[in-house]
Amino acid sequence: MASSTATKCEDGASAAKCCDLKVTTFYKAGALVGKGGIWDPPTKNYYYTDIQAKTIHKYHIPTGKRTDYNVGFQVGAMALTEDGEGLVLAYEDGFGMWSFKNEKFTVLANPYGVNSGWRMNDGACDSKGRFWAGRLFKTDESKPGEIYRLETDGKTATKVIDNICCTNGLLFSPNKKLLYCGDSTLKKIFVWDYDEESGTPSNRRLFLDTAPLFEGVPDGATIDDDGYLWVCFYDGQKLVSISPEAKVVCSIDMPVKRPTQPSWFGDNLDELLVTSASAGVDMNQFPLSGHVLHLSPGARGQLKAKYKYNPAH
Repeated sequence: MASSTATKCEDGASAAKCCDLKVTTFYKAGALVGKGGIWDPPTKNYYYTDIQAKTIHKYHIPTGKRTDYNVGFQVGAMALTEDGEGLVLAYEDGFGMWSFKNEKFTVLANPYGVNSGWRMNDGACDSKGRFWAGRLFKTDESKPGEIYRLETDGKTATKVIDNICCTNGLLFSPNKKLLYCGDSTLKKIFVWDYDEESGTPSNRRLFLDTAPLFEGVPDGATIDDDGYLWVCFYDGQKLVSISPEAKVVCSIDMPVKRPTQPSWFGDNLDELLVTSASAGVDMNQFPLSGHVLHLSPGARGQLKAKYKYNPAH
């Protein structure tokens, strides 16, 4: 396995968060733009989407069997449904559902119309099982978009945040009191106070301006049990850990130019699987691009929240 071990730990960084940072190839996915990785311990499946290929994938880790679903549209984010029967998708025209049993897609909500020039990008479920995702204008990523919240009834999609050009790294803090979201276009990460019961963000403020610190743009992200963000830098070859105080504590060189999103993995959820993109990359220089990478970052996180679909609600 090819690997990368270059790591930079800033002053004051926890030693635990800077140990054993060898990066290896976990799975040769060969994705154009891999994203949305989900580890599901009960089934031993790892799910991910390839945005540009318009596919979603189920990789059964014990057997190495991959099942490909050609959905025919770009999927920016997804989450498992609580019943385990499918995935809720943030796709080009809004929100939908993919059934594993029927291999069928069902539209749930089109909050901004159909064939509008927009598409959904990154997103995540909150602790109450609502699904959030932000829309991105396909041909002009400087055009301000919005973040929507899909309720558990599967039909109500509410606009909750304005003026995010390219939503990436939408996260909720472990205590459920903060919401984070990066804007890749602006190279900034923002934070809001968050009311868990109502699903209402407020008091938007700048968390970190990444432009002076790193090459590339903040892409997908995850958060650990201590509230540290782990952010991929697309075109920057980095996975970066950022403290709740917005201090960079660990900067990991990745063996791909465009890492896209980390997700927690392993029996103790103390490993990370990181998707990546090969589209637009010199594969002679970065031959591992598009694959799923693995590292043990010395931190522990949680499984991604599931969508609590309740159409009768």
